[in-house]
Amino acid sequence: MYRLIVFAVITIAAGSAYASGVPFFASADVPDYTAKMIVRDAHSAKGDRQRVVQHHNGWTRVEEQGNEETNLSYGHFFKNVVLRATRRNGEISSFEVRQVEPSQDYDGISEVRETHDVETVGGEQCRWRQIVRRKSSPIWMTCLTGDGIEIATKVLFSSGKVMSETRLTDLRRGHVPEAVVRPPMQLLEAGTWLAPLPRYDDYTPNPGDFEAELVSHRSKERLLRHYPWWLRQRDGGDGSILITVWNEREDQGLQYSASKGERMFEAVRSSSIPAPKFRRFDEISGMVDMREQDRLLGEDCAWFDRTPNMADGGLRQCLTSDGIPLIDDHWSGWGDSERFKIVTLTRRPVGMDEMQPPRDYLEPAAWGFSPP
Repeated sequence: MYRLIVFAVITIAAGSAYASGVPFFASADVPDYTAKMIVRDAHSAKGDRQRVVQHHNGWTRVEEQGNEETNLSYGHFFKNVVLRATRRNGEISSFEVRQVEPSQDYDGISEVRETHDVETVGGEQCRWRQIVRRKSSPIWMTCLTGDGIEIATKVLFSSGKVMSETRLTDLRRGHVPEAVVRPPMQLLEAGTWLAPLPRYDDYTPNPGDFEAELVSHRSKERLLRHYPWWLRQRDGGDGSILITVWNEREDQGLQYSASKGERMFEAVRSSSIPAPKFRRFDEISGMVDMREQDRLLGEDCAWFDRTPNMADGGLRQCLTSDGIPLIDDHWSGWGDSERFKIVTLTRRPVGMDEMQPPRDYLEPAAWGFSPP
């Protein structure tokens, strides 16, 4: 059985990642409720954030309001499923979900320790529990009411100093409609993320469409271009799959990956502000001429460093005059380099229906979500 968790980088603000997920439940008979909470990060200069949790029949919706964006999480604690999305300027701008077997879940819960600490928060009495995760730190705490509602959390450094916390300000028990706690199913549709943004221009000049196959010593790649869209599908000899679709002109893209015991789907679509370079799916941050030439399949190409100023890894490409990579050199200072060379190249019209992962990879039911 897989476990679905939020894909988030755990840094000094790990408490934020925890607060954005679904609440901890000790039993399956928690009543419907709506809880308003305040989130505080000890080392954040942005101030407190508001958090609203709505629960119905095991499913929860969590909305956490920041200064410039709103984080949304939908999930079911006992079904081990969480879907997370970010909303900017009224639109969903990013989305991510990760599925991993419990034995490989770095953040998985291995033990829940009861404590004798009782506290009153927001007029409700609760008892603290320590959630022991597979990693050694930080220390995760949750405070549950007598009927199992989480009304406070704490994330502590190993020294016991508070890293972040959430505390109840208002709790109302009562029916929550099922539709409220179900995520929008269109988030799991490729077309949601590949539709033109409002600011689209008529791109000129327009490099021609093509399809190519490249191989390395351990993988093969299928590469498509329908300008400004690209698709790269990498199939590893170990059975792994990595499908990336991105727009080289706009802040749009999606990625699906699967390997033994784990898979992930994430997408970005933002018409507001450009994404940081590390969120770009094409891995490219520049184009420095290396003043070297090569030739494959009767085609000439010139070498460019696409990730200049990176010290421990990056991408170098040998590109034709119309921008087709005949060689993709993914190099790493850690010894995990991989060089792909083109073996077939066909310049032909490519439709947008070809520029997305297979539909069954993104079926909501396959990720644990079903329509209401």
